[in-house]
Amino acid sequence: MKKLYRRAIALMFVLLLAGCSVGMALSGNSQKDTSILFAGAPRVAVIEKLGQPETTTKNAEGHYVDSYVVVKGNSRSIGRALGHVTMDVFTLGLWELVGTPIEAVASYESTSRVVIYYDAQERVRETRKMAVE
Repeated sequence: MKKLYRRAIALMFVLLLAGCSVGMALSGNSQKDTSILFAGAPRVAVIEKLGQPETTTKNAEGHYVDSYVVVKGNSRSIGRALGHVTMDVFTLGLWELVGTPIEAVASYESTSRVVIYYDAQERVRETRKMAVE
């Protein structure tokens, strides 16, 4: 009876561990596609691709200046999650000791601010990327 009890506790422990790396691989933010940010791109297309800007102002000339916060590096991946599930099954949950730190590194986010300057025709004139503090 004690052996059965110990095995049940060990199984519960393994099941509790399993899923950390899987959950981390499935969580994340969708990354903004910044390929639209080139000189001459219309402002309407930029907003369609990136969404509403965080801030919108007009400079001294009366031209729009939009600001976006862009997060890179924390995209979700069903493939990575399936890989972690497979390894969890084959190693009875011990993979989590390796998989969770791997996902912690993979989920590292870098955040930057992109400021877009438009001309009088509301086309991208210049973009500047800045670090977010």
